[in-house]
Amino acid sequence: MTVRPASVIVCTHNRAHLLPNVIARLRAQDYPAEAFEIIVVDNHSSDLTPQTVKQFVTEPGADVRYMAENRVGITFARNRGAEEARHPYLVYLDDDCSVEPDWLSNLIRGFDLRNDVVAAGGRIVLDWSQAPRPSWLGPRLESWLGANGHLGFQPLLLDAKTQIMESNMALKREAWRAAGGFLGMEQFGSRHVSAGEVLYLLQKLRSQGGQIAFVPQAIAVHLMGTYTRSRFLRRAYWQGVSDAMLDSLLSRQSWPAGLLSITSDSAAMLVFIGCTAFSYLASDQSDAFLHFVRAVRRLGLVLSRIHLAGDWSRVRSWHSSHHQPGSP
Repeated sequence: MTVRPASVIVCTHNRAHLLPNVIARLRAQDYPAEAFEIIVVDNHSSDLTPQTVKQFVTEPGADVRYMAENRVGITFARNRGAEEARHPYLVYLDDDCSVEPDWLSNLIRGFDLRNDVVAAGGRIVLDWSQAPRPSWLGPRLESWLGANGHLGFQPLLLDAKTQIMESNMALKREAWRAAGGFLGMEQFGSRHVSAGEVLYLLQKLRSQGGQIAFVPQAIAVHLMGTYTRSRFLRRAYWQGVSDAMLDSLLSRQSWPAGLLSITSDSAAMLVFIGCTAFSYLASDQSDAFLHFVRAVRRLGLVLSRIHLAGDWSRVRSWHSSHHQPGSP
């Protein structure tokens, strides 16, 4: 394995109680301590996050740095971490994840697969030990929460339809900069629960000739909280809103193509509603909820495409500023 200097970025908001675990596990990595740093980006917390992080700063081991980002939103926090990083590789780990000592070494190995790999992601495993898994949340819904075991157990390069997860990923800082950084959907009127920013970044990286790698040996165990049906449905709806705006930001559709998308999304929504009713009558609770979630996402897509959801004036402004003659 090639040792690549890396900045491990942990973005957090009012989760001071989780930080000692994630920092300790990062300090325990088998990666050379002088080859990586730990940056904790405090996204406008009101708890003891500053004091909790700063107690690690003077301890031996990999450098721990505290950064305050008072603009609320995960996009601001992720970009702030990248801006402050001292090393050429950016590594992102969620504050509620646990990793083994070989996690960073395995994740960085993704860049050894090919010279044109610019981003690598690891495997996400869901941990329901602190909250009971709802009966309506079947295995096929786990991917909505980040689980990606379906990608297999061998390192591979991903195609354009497959993504790595933002809670366990690494990318070259120069590629992040060339792509324009993270672009969150919050600024266009969506909700941060489904920002779509990683999808945008990956598509930009691919359009510039970069490859995305998946390294299943780099495992992050994600501690799950309490999930309700209403919370999941809100997530699905805003995912649809974000996806429609993301499509527009990546490639503007003609009116006929847009109308076709609205028609197909509406038809799919009706089909999923029918599947929901059928599964409910068959007493398959998890299957019924899966189809209903898919229908709600399509609703978000349709309402966003016809500009009834999302701030489309900002989308138009973004297009104007990024597609003028001479703009990158």
